Formats: sequence, C-alpha cells, structure tokens
Amino acid sequence: MISNYAAKFEIALAKSPVVINYRTQLAIISPTTGYIEAFALFEDGSKFSIFEFLRYDSQRVNREKYRYQYMDDRDREIFRYDDAPHHKSVATFPHHKHIDKLVINSIAPSMGDVLKEVEHLILGLHEV
Repeated sequence: MISNYAAKFEIALAKSPVVINYRTQLAIISPTTGYIEAFALFEDGSKFSIFEFLRYDSQRVNREKYRYQYMDDRDREIFRYDDAPHHKSVATFPHHKHIDKLVINSIAPSMGDVLKEVEHLILGLHEV
C-alpha cells in the first residue's frame, strides 16, 4: 500500500510542466512504515526537496511527518512547509510554513499542493 502511495509522487512529478528532472526513493522500514524522499529540478534551476514518513494502518496510508522545501538555483530556501514541533506559538502547530525568516500558520499541505504552488510561482501565476 505504501508503494502505491509513493507511485503518486512519481506521477505528479512526471506530469509537471516545469519539472525537468526528478528522483524518488521509497524506503520500507517495516510492513507498516516507510518513508519517501524525492527531489525535483525545475526549468528555472530551482529545486524541490520532499520527505514524508508514512504509516499504514490497514485502512490507509497516513503521513506522520513531512517536509517540503523549495530552493532557488543557488540552494537558498524560498519556502518550506514542515511539521517539526519547534514553533509552538504558531496557531496551526505543529504545521507551519517558513518564508525567509518568518514562520507562519499553515495547514498540512500535500506534496501535490506544494508542487502546484511551485508551478504557479515558476509560471508567474502568483507569488509566495
């Protein structure tokens, strides 16, 4: 089941109009746990680093931890979503978004949501 979930990452990255190269890695730790790491290179040289820790509970795959980091062509962070429990003052704790030196409220986005956000930035459809 975790491998089916991971296949959706590959499909989304392969179909993106701005991704020029990507790689994904699925690591199965046990029959019920694993993680996905992915990296995408975009046509403007920017990059997307993805990490999700997953647990399967016989009904569905649950994402227990995540990090989605978007960087420019010089590896400077543009933004990052994560759920590391280090910003307890954020109303959406533990979910939050880093932009520059700011930490702001954020829902827990999916990888597809963040990929769409990056696509819109590259295509000039909206700003961060």
